[in-house]
Amino acid sequence: MTVEKKLKDAVGLSVVGSVWRSVEGSVWCSVMDSVELSVAVSVRDSVESSVRDSVWDSVHAQILQYAYDC
Repeated sequence: MTVEKKLKDAVGLSVVGSVWRSVEGSVWCSVMDSVELSVAVSVRDSVESSVRDSVWDSVHAQILQYAYDC
């Protein structure tokens, strides 16, 4: 192998490796963003539902207590 051939191969592998890492990083970040968003939405919905139910139970109990007091 000539020096020129070795140099071309090294540059080619470097470019291919760089492009592959870039694509892999982009796909990985996209997947992670999707998973994070999904988890965040799920947690938010769960918390909202829990808070809403808790508030409703509290208000409902107060209304019933008020009704019994009358």
